[in-house]
Amino acid sequence: MDIKFQNITIDLQAISPTLTIGLNLEFGYSLEAPISIAGRLISADSKVLSLLNEYQITSESNFGLKPLSKDERYRIWREALNHSYYAQMTATLSPKAIDYIELIREKDHEKSVRFNMDFVVKYLDMPEVKPEIQPDFFRVNIKRAYLNTVIKQSDWVRDYSPFLGIGNFMLLELTIPDKQEVNSDWKELYDRLTLRVTEMNEAIRVGDWQKAVDRGRQFSDNLKVGKGKEETQLSFHEGMIKLFEKERHSSEGIQKFLDGIRNFFDYNSKFIHDKDQKGNLNPVLIAKREDAYFIYALSIGLLNLIGKKMSDY
Repeated sequence: MDIKFQNITIDLQAISPTLTIGLNLEFGYSLEAPISIAGRLISADSKVLSLLNEYQITSESNFGLKPLSKDERYRIWREALNHSYYAQMTATLSPKAIDYIELIREKDHEKSVRFNMDFVVKYLDMPEVKPEIQPDFFRVNIKRAYLNTVIKQSDWVRDYSPFLGIGNFMLLELTIPDKQEVNSDWKELYDRLTLRVTEMNEAIRVGDWQKAVDRGRQFSDNLKVGKGKEETQLSFHEGMIKLFEKERHSSEGIQKFLDGIRNFFDYNSKFIHDKDQKGNLNPVLIAKREDAYFIYALSIGLLNLIGKKMSDY
């Protein structure tokens, strides 16, 4: 049993970005019969990008086995009575995997994509007939094979990138940051911000867009500074200003950032308040999926930024 790489293409019918890998399994008819093949698609630096699964056939096939003497086995191989089975493997790529492929490609001196493939093939094998002993009727063999391929930069950009969505998206992981060791004066505030973002995440998971937006408003309310605000929040803003100044941000830029937090709160409030700041009735707004995700994304970004700044204070 021998495995030979044929091609790697894009599956244009797949909803998720998917590669199709063509293989030829070459074997001796009557001596061997393929059962299954599976594998892994691996990056040039040995990271697993996707599992490889055989999902379709080009035509139905059947292969037989029969007991053969040593001379008969030799004749089959000598006369090259070998057969091949064309297997098509699929590799579904997540956005994170695609982003990683591009990251490694940028480090390649030719800007090429280099894939390694690790296969496990199972096949039946008919042992040689030996009159002096009782042979196995047949055996199941498990074989491992390693293949690789290189996709040149020009081919990747022309034939693969457009169909994988490269250039049309930016990978953004909306992950609540690990707990930071923040200034003790702000620990209570930071814990409350983390709680509100966690509640937003839970609301989004069950599709409660209104609750997600409401928790987003509470998140920004804890950060804005205005009349009647607690000393903790004033202290937080003074500390943030010092940190931004230490990183050489301009006074105007710092103020724009703080104003943005206030405007973020006002934006969230329009989903909650019946009246605007002038006492006029607001339109009745119903929060939708995109509203919840927009507010959640900004809240996650602020929490990451603020948490890092607080830990450096």
